[in-house]
Amino acid sequence: MDLIRTPVIGSIPGETSLTPESSQNRSTRSTARAESDLSLEVVILIVFGVFMLLFGLLLFRIHTGELPYAPDSTYGLFLVIVSFQIITMGKTPFGDLRRSWAVILIGVCTAVIGMVACFVPGLLAEPVRILVGLLLSAGGAALLAQLFFSEDKARLWLKVPGILQQLTVACIIVYVMSIVLGLVTLLPGITTDPETAVLLIVYGIGFFYLSWCIQKVGRLYPPAGAETPGGSG
Repeated sequence: MDLIRTPVIGSIPGETSLTPESSQNRSTRSTARAESDLSLEVVILIVFGVFMLLFGLLLFRIHTGELPYAPDSTYGLFLVIVSFQIITMGKTPFGDLRRSWAVILIGVCTAVIGMVACFVPGLLAEPVRILVGLLLSAGGAALLAQLFFSEDKARLWLKVPGILQQLTVACIIVYVMSIVLGLVTLLPGITTDPETAVLLIVYGIGFFYLSWCIQKVGRLYPPAGAETPGGSG
């Protein structure tokens, strides 16, 4: 079962068993993963959460003029983080793609655009704003539609009490906030800075919630066929 898609991440790859692991197996796996318990996808989600939360908190002081602000540099940094996810996992704002050379090239081009926007504020101000707005709004809408229309996502998750239902809620929060903030980015002025700051904070918290859900699901429903450490080969 393909577990999760988010606007700036894709899905946890692999087929998944809906039978939770036994306590003994979870304990064995936990010991084996003691050095690094977080998947790359969860780490990237946490980075996005920190990015949005910090941006939201700082925006209050930016609004009062206490801090300088270069919007295109912020958009550029966002694109760099997105490109990292595309390159390493093939996860795009619109869903998962096979990690081919074409996908890697798209990721590299996205990174270049983002870095240029960061290094030379003002050069790509308008293009990066529109690009980020489209990625957020269109990507969020596409993933929200996939969440409800795919048979192996919300339709299945809502039938299983517990963490899968929470995962559905977390996805909805992140996807809807992506659409809203995408529109805010595309249509400057439809919200005040303090209102945008609150939206960003909620978005960041949504990423933290989503990362926790994915980590929990990964422990309870490990990929089918994955070997249990210490088991027979």
